[in-house]
This record gives sequence, structure tokens and C-alpha cells, in this order.
Amino acid sequence: MNKTALLALCLSSHASWAGSGSEEATWQYTVQAGDTLWSFAAKHLISPAYVPKLQQQNGIANPYRLTPGSLLAVPYSWTRQNDSTVTIESLSGSVHVQDADGQALKAAPGLRLVAGSRLSTGKDAMLKLRMADGSTLQLWSNSKLTLGKQVFYPTTGAIQSLNQLDHGSASNAVVPKQLMPNRYQIYTPSAVTTVRGTEFRVRSLDGQHTAAEVLRGKVSLASGDQQLDIPAGFGARSGGRQSAALPKPPLLDGMPATSPFNPPLLEWHRQDGEAGYHLSLSDAQTQRQLLDRIVDSARFYPKLPQNGSYLLSVRASDAQGIEGFDASRGFTLAATPLPPLIFSDGRRASQRAQTLWIGSSASPERPAWLQVARDPAFSDIWYQGRLEQDEFALSLPDKGKWYWRLASLDDKGQSGPYGNTQETRVKAWYELGLPADRKLQSRRYPVANARYTLQLARPDEPSNVVWQQSAAEPSWPLLRLPSGRFAITILVDGDGGYHAEERYPTLLLP
Repeated sequence: MNKTALLALCLSSHASWAGSGSEEATWQYTVQAGDTLWSFAAKHLISPAYVPKLQQQNGIANPYRLTPGSLLAVPYSWTRQNDSTVTIESLSGSVHVQDADGQALKAAPGLRLVAGSRLSTGKDAMLKLRMADGSTLQLWSNSKLTLGKQVFYPTTGAIQSLNQLDHGSASNAVVPKQLMPNRYQIYTPSAVTTVRGTEFRVRSLDGQHTAAEVLRGKVSLASGDQQLDIPAGFGARSGGRQSAALPKPPLLDGMPATSPFNPPLLEWHRQDGEAGYHLSLSDAQTQRQLLDRIVDSARFYPKLPQNGSYLLSVRASDAQGIEGFDASRGFTLAATPLPPLIFSDGRRASQRAQTLWIGSSASPERPAWLQVARDPAFSDIWYQGRLEQDEFALSLPDKGKWYWRLASLDDKGQSGPYGNTQETRVKAWYELGLPADRKLQSRRYPVANARYTLQLARPDEPSNVVWQQSAAEPSWPLLRLPSGRFAITILVDGDGGYHAEERYPTLLLP
């Protein structure tokens, strides 16, 4: 393995390595009041037979008299230890696990893994592992990891965990131990990261570079004859000459708390120095990760499986690919059932009867909820009620401007998002103009340069589009549409690669 760079985390002055081999490492134990070599051996060593060796190695004259506060160098190989396992705590997406013999295992929470096990994650997948001391390793999407030696020191609660990150990225939270520091290592093709209790991330970028970002603790990055100390809040790449401050958490204040559109328009404010973003989207209730993406722009339009609560975590990366601190924002998707389609007439106004005419795709099988108000904010609702017919007439109390809107009802009678607010101006009979052509209308999306494409298909062949037309507004004159019963799909495309599909049940076009 190419070890052109060595990352060693030094969190405690009483922990050191006596060479590069794992069994040459020594535990620098701080002597407590009342300690003797014999009492120490009885509690921590494999056998009391190591007492004479320990006495000689540390130059101790009297094994029964030790100075409190002094350091006792103890080879780790002499201490009590047990082979340990790593447990899958949670996972989502496509995760593959093989044992040390290459046999496939069913990945599931609670599965215990031993040294030699190989793990890989697919697109948008995540795998979280827990060690015997409570430390965790989270393997992100498109990553590969091989578990190495796993040891547990029962008298101190510390661990030794050696793992190989062949590709991708991993986030680590290593529990600090005061008595005996953890011996936690992650190898990549270009570096090795050694920690004893911290929170950090390590990523194998291209097989030749490793990026390390320290959230808590301290890192020393060595490459050849160069050495670079990296404090908490900084990051660096192997071969670099200086560390850089981690990017601040992105500003997510511009994101909506509730989205009636799927995909939701998740957009935020780009700050100076933010070259890209690492995004993670999870279900807020189950905490199951759904998406894990790298994007260049300060926007994300994920197609979500259903209504519900979600959590988006975003961290920025700088021009060197160093990722910063996370910012998280929860939001609710309330995009279904889709609002009814409307048969509108932009210039239609009632005469002396002051009747509001409403045409829509509402039916007994697909009922809607109607609201009528004097103001476009619907703060003063004059009428509201269930609508089950495609033609509906409502007598208004007086002339002037009126506003109305429709939302579909689900099987439980709960309303989905409302469609566009419609304005009707009731005029005197002598002010009326000629009626305009009726139009089929859907809701408008708040997307820059949106383009709407109406597709019609026969009900028995919904995938066979027989007619389609695009427009800058979600409105199509009925006189230009074919007559008959059709399955309707409306495609919405806009800037930033935004794409949505609204699929409606069959509808009779006059």
C-alpha cells in the first residue's frame, strides 16, 4: 500500500507509538495513588508474569512503590484483549456485504461482522457501523470498505479498529477514552488516518489523494519530509502544504417549510468560497437516508416518494474539495393529491344573476374542495364546500372581484395543495364582452423559465402519447385539443434541470 501520507491524530500527551507496527505501540498509563506493578498487572495485563518485564522496561526500582502522576509505558500486546466484532446499526439503499471468505451476507441492522468482511454501498446508499466501545463509522454512497483487525480491551473499554477505505468517503465519531486511548485507523490507497478520540471525515478522492476534515480533535498530516498540523475546524489534502478552514454551514433560510410541488424546490444562498455541496436527504420520521449527492449549484430538486417530513443536510466544499460543517433544514412535502384541472374562460363574467361558473375535473370518484373569497389571500372566505361535479354554479351576493380555488380530496377527505387562484370579476350586463375560448388549465410552478407540456394518451394505452403541446403557461385552448376521453400527463421543465410530472386520471374533453 502506498503510504505517501500519514495522518496521525494526537489528542493526548500520554499516548504514543513506539514504531510503525501495531504491536510495538505502547500505552502510556498515568499512575494513580495506590498503584503497584502487581495491582496494575492483576487488573490490566494478560499475566502477572509480565511484571518483571514491565519493571525493567520502565526502570522501576521497587514494584510496590510507584509515583502518582508518573507514566508507565505498557506494550499493548501485554494487555488483556479480546477479538471484537463490528455491528451494522442502520443502512439504506443498495448495500452489499461479504464475509472474510467472500460469501455474501444479508445486510441488516444487528448483523455482526468480523475482520476481513467487505462492505460496499451503491448510489444514494448509506451504512452505519458501531464498534464495541460505541464509536461509529458511517459509509456514504458509492464507497467500499474492508474491515481489518478488531480488538476490545475489556478492562479499559478501549478498542483497536483497523479498516481499509478502498474508495469513497466515511464519517467517523470515535469515543475518547481517558484511561487507554482508542487505536482507530483508516487506510486509503494514499494515506492512513490514526485517531484516538475525535469526530472527523476521511475521503479517498481519486486513489492518489486523501482528504481529511476534522470537526473535533487535532490531526498531523505528513507527506514525505513535510508535516502539517491541522486543528479542529480545518481540513487538508495529502500532499498539501497548508490546512484551510472548513467552509461554514450553508445558509438554508430560503428553503420552504412546506412544498406543494414534487420535486420540491430546495434552494439556498451561495456564500463566497462555496464551490460545491454535499447533500444528504433523509426521512425525518425513520431517519432513513434516501439520497446522497454531490452538486455544483445551490439548489436541489429531488423527486420524493410520497408526502411526509424530510430532513436535508448540506455541507459546502471549497475549490480544493475540502468539505465543511453541516447545515440541516426540515421540510414537509404536501404535493398530493394533485389539484383538479380547470376549464377556464378568462373573460367570462356573470350577468345580473351574478353567478359564478366553475368547470373542473372534479367527479364523485375524485371530489374537490372549493373556496371562494373576496381577497386573494383567502383571509375572508365567503363560501367553501365539497365539489363532485365538473360543472358547478354558485350565486354571488354582489358585483366586483371574487377569488376561488380548488384542491383535490383524498380517500380520507383530506385536501391536497390548492391550484392557482382564479379571479372572477362580476360586471353589470352592459359591461360584458364576448366570451373567450375556454381553456384547460393546470397549476403554475414557481420555476424560472418554466415550460409546460400537455400529453394526451388513450386510457387503454397510457404510455402511447397521441397528442402533445408545450406552452409557456399551463393553459391550452379546448378548441385546439382533440375530443374524447384521455389520460392526461403534464410535464414541467425549468431552469437548473427542474423536471416534474403530473399524471391525472382519464378526463373527457369536449
